[in-house]
Amino acid sequence: MTTAAGIAEQITAQRIVLPHADRADAMPLYVNGAADVIDRRALRIAAGADASFDTYFNAFPSGFWRTHSTMTRLLLRLDVEGECRVVLRGAHADGTHVELHAVDASTSQLVIEVPNAGREYAWVWLVVSASTETVVRDGEWVIEASERREVRPSIAITTMNRVDDCVRLVDALSSDGLPDLIERVVVVDQGSTRIREAIAPVLERAAVDVKLIEQANLGGSGGFSRGMIEALGTGATHVLLLDDDVMLETESVRKMCALASVARATPLIGAQMLSLREPTVLHSMGEVVDRRSMWWHATEPDLVAADLREHPIVKTAGFLRPKDVDFNGWWMCLIPAAVIREIGVSLPYFIKWDDAEYGLRASAAGHRTLTLPGAALWHMPWTAKDDGLDWQAYHQLRNRVVTALLHSSNPLRLLVSSWAQDVNHVLCQQYGSADVRSVALRDVLDGPAHLWATLGTRRSDMQRLLASRGQTITAFGDSAEIPDKAHRPAAPDGLRGRIVRLVRVLLAQLGSVDETAPPTRVRRTDGKWWSIGMLDRVALESAAGDGVFLLQRDRRTAARLLVRSGWLRLRLLVAWPALARRYRRAAPDLARPAAWERAYSE
Repeated sequence: MTTAAGIAEQITAQRIVLPHADRADAMPLYVNGAADVIDRRALRIAAGADASFDTYFNAFPSGFWRTHSTMTRLLLRLDVEGECRVVLRGAHADGTHVELHAVDASTSQLVIEVPNAGREYAWVWLVVSASTETVVRDGEWVIEASERREVRPSIAITTMNRVDDCVRLVDALSSDGLPDLIERVVVVDQGSTRIREAIAPVLERAAVDVKLIEQANLGGSGGFSRGMIEALGTGATHVLLLDDDVMLETESVRKMCALASVARATPLIGAQMLSLREPTVLHSMGEVVDRRSMWWHATEPDLVAADLREHPIVKTAGFLRPKDVDFNGWWMCLIPAAVIREIGVSLPYFIKWDDAEYGLRASAAGHRTLTLPGAALWHMPWTAKDDGLDWQAYHQLRNRVVTALLHSSNPLRLLVSSWAQDVNHVLCQQYGSADVRSVALRDVLDGPAHLWATLGTRRSDMQRLLASRGQTITAFGDSAEIPDKAHRPAAPDGLRGRIVRLVRVLLAQLGSVDETAPPTRVRRTDGKWWSIGMLDRVALESAAGDGVFLLQRDRRTAARLLVRSGWLRLRLLVAWPALARRYRRAAPDLARPAAWERAYSE
């Protein structure tokens, strides 16, 4: 879009921001050097000190924008008060740094053009060296683009019994000028403890329109689908899906909307995930799916849980050459309304794999997913959850297999790798996990109709099954059997060490069980086959650290579960071609908004 005079309209792509007071521990993500935060948009640099914005939130990923947008020009604007030297620097994809521009400035407003719109650089950033005490404020990266579209998102939040977290998130969406960008916030409350009363004061003062919907618990897929459907009846151009248990960097919303406004084609745009426990640790920077094993993994496995203080974005290869992704987690993902109208909403997965399947489905329809560097929120990492030991193990496997039926042609690696996971659960005395995973495979064999039939019930079904197998968390004060100190076994070293340990584990599994032996307490991170497999009784610490799983070896149960696990996979292998046809025929109807509306009304 251009003006009548033919001058391209300028768009703020990214503002230079500082952390909120309650996120001061994340300062290395915003600025490096001796600087004091004045407010969200201003900081003070002492005379003789330097401040560099070569940071996760404030450096500009010009290489990414060059690739995925119609950007034609890039400018940096900022105000300075005091005498200083302002330097613009860039990082090539090979890691070499260059000085792009330097100017000695006194109190003034500066506008610096990045040469060639930053096309030669992965990142560009600002360095300020203060001669006298200097204040830098209102910095922003401004672009011009050959094409631009309107972006006005509806925010969809799914919440369940996280009252305080959800209220804080809605409050954040009413700050930092976001109401000027947002069409509406839709909060879908699926909890047994409703948030209506707690959120009322926020709704009264909110500068953004908030719609609260209360419905039965239909999982993340049911909540987010409701948010998508609600947006289709408004003026929203996009839907931004947000988890409730997050701490939001509000500038990320602005960045994602800016990219969407000038992006090539109609991509889904996702944000990355920082750790809520360790605020400078980047837990997820993008996901890809191996179509053979139908399992997702990070685009940069070596940078999973990378502390950005130790892996600067302008010096680390994985950040200088971002790779393509297959999907973005629905902790924060911006989806064009046009894509929703074309391919539908989530499949009735309840939880797990709904975001991955949607990304694969969108890609098949010609809509790629982008994960925007420098856009993120803080979320509890997966390592802090017991989703392989609780009811979620059912949905993890069931939805993985259904996704493979829809998007893969060769099931062999999936069936073998998932069987190996069952073996691991059995060797680790996690018989409840193996049980619920068997239910998952039987449901898949029943055909696509089971997805709707079990949507509202399988969570509680699996909780009851796990309880009947004794696989529930025992709080530390509730059992005298829990040892005070955790045993830390040595991991096997090398291939030979693993083979020797496996033989020892198998011999231990065949031996008799000493039911009078006290349980051995094992840390969650050490709860592997090579440690638990040689023990008779175990107190396995939960990932959240709020108790233990009390587990006991049982030879007969182990043998029964292994035989059933293998038999179910054999049945799946034989039935795979016919099953795939059934699921693929049913998938468009499963994802239609009308199908979900029937579920909501019921």
